[in-house]
Amino acid sequence: MRQTRRRLVTPVAAGLVSTAMAAAGLGAATASGAAASSTPGPKISLIATQKSVTVPRFGHQVFLDPGIWVAADKAPLQIDVARTSYTSPVRAVQVIKEGHVTIERPLPSWVRDGWNGLRDFIRMTVRNVHGKVVASKFMTFCPGSYDAARTTPSSATTDPFPQGCGPGDPFPISEVWGLARGWATNPTDQFYGFPGGGSGGFKLGLGKYRVTETITPGYIRLFGIPASGRSATVTVHVVKQQGCCSPSGCCSGGASRHRGPVDRPLPSLPKNVPTLSHVPANALPELTPLPSWGISTSHVRKSKQDFLNFGATVWVGGNSPLDVEGFRQPGSPTMKAYQYYWRGGRIVGRTPAGTMGFDNKKGHNHWHFEQFAKYVLLNANKTVAVRSEKVGFCIAPTDPVNMTMPGATWQPSSIGLGGQCGLPTAMWVQEYMPMGWGDTYDQFKAGQAFNITHLPDGTYYIEIIANPEHRLHEVTQANDVSLRKVIISGPAGHRHVSVPAWHGIDPEK
Repeated sequence: MRQTRRRLVTPVAAGLVSTAMAAAGLGAATASGAAASSTPGPKISLIATQKSVTVPRFGHQVFLDPGIWVAADKAPLQIDVARTSYTSPVRAVQVIKEGHVTIERPLPSWVRDGWNGLRDFIRMTVRNVHGKVVASKFMTFCPGSYDAARTTPSSATTDPFPQGCGPGDPFPISEVWGLARGWATNPTDQFYGFPGGGSGGFKLGLGKYRVTETITPGYIRLFGIPASGRSATVTVHVVKQQGCCSPSGCCSGGASRHRGPVDRPLPSLPKNVPTLSHVPANALPELTPLPSWGISTSHVRKSKQDFLNFGATVWVGGNSPLDVEGFRQPGSPTMKAYQYYWRGGRIVGRTPAGTMGFDNKKGHNHWHFEQFAKYVLLNANKTVAVRSEKVGFCIAPTDPVNMTMPGATWQPSSIGLGGQCGLPTAMWVQEYMPMGWGDTYDQFKAGQAFNITHLPDGTYYIEIIANPEHRLHEVTQANDVSLRKVIISGPAGHRHVSVPAWHGIDPEK
């Protein structure tokens, strides 16, 4: 039977599950959460892995990790966070699968800490040996984790959900926050930053404490969390750190962590792949540049030059990933590039796409595809004022942009550069960006940032152009350009930029 989707509009106020769910035959949680067994979706609970832990103190700071995990049982926890357009509000919807029916349950706006996860999901309380509360903090919880773990041998074999919450760029369209059935994640890792702490710990003296993590009342009501899973307490012994002087590196006390998989994409085995004269529409990607962001000015004293710095993201939608591969002839300093087309998980053909060259400059040392994007600063009348010298790109997924679009890849085989852009001696390079992901470059280096030393004060536009030479085949080229208005002022050495919000989104504020 083909799976169907049903939208259940569930009014939720202050965390109280509406009777609309009961009317739909799904049951509703009571205010106390006593009817948790009738609440659809996962059973959420806190699990302490041990009764006591010893943690070091670094100076006056203690980075408490009591080893208390948030687990999802009975069903996966999935929350889709999305907007239909940049002028529409961002909404969070819990996705619940009941047999062959998928229920979409709108969540109240208070649950979101922006794109970073569930706001104030947990309260961590620290008590001394006399039972007095000496510290307390709320924690935002991201169900997607870089180090999720199975809770039992019968747990789901994999956690398919995206890792982490909150994209690097400020213009995401959608994210998926999720935790597989029978999996758990440690919210303390997210609270202190990644990895090893860094967003501020507790000021505690040496000695013994009782650390309690408690799911806050709104979420207890919202998800029908049973009393047995709402809170967990661990005894923590704070001791003087010996040896290292920081919570990162050798003094972290744990294994090193990484941001997701670091393997390269699987080779596409291009042998005998036909060269296409016409690419079918259902095998085409779609390149879209987001508006520039992270805009600021800088001054280089040595050269007495002023620069306009910015970030630029181009993302891939459409019907296929962007797969650009370079092949090198013996003795050639460049590679011939080809675009490969995917349909139904298989490569159906290729076309010539330009060239790749090796960039040996500091901070690069890899192969660049030379026809991916172009950056231009325009005058108020939209004519060219300054061009960026950035012309080559190591294409790789760095930021999730649209995780709810059909065909989006939740867990790419690599995130970031990861080495897939090749060594100087490489014979073949595959630069790959899956659907729903973007590639972000920060332009703050001389030559790549815009030189505004001699520009007059006034209004300008940062233009990001994807596929500038039209070498890549895509669904349409109509949306290959984005503009962001900037206003430059001030004397040499003290130039200033103000950036109006874009559709109400103001990342520079």
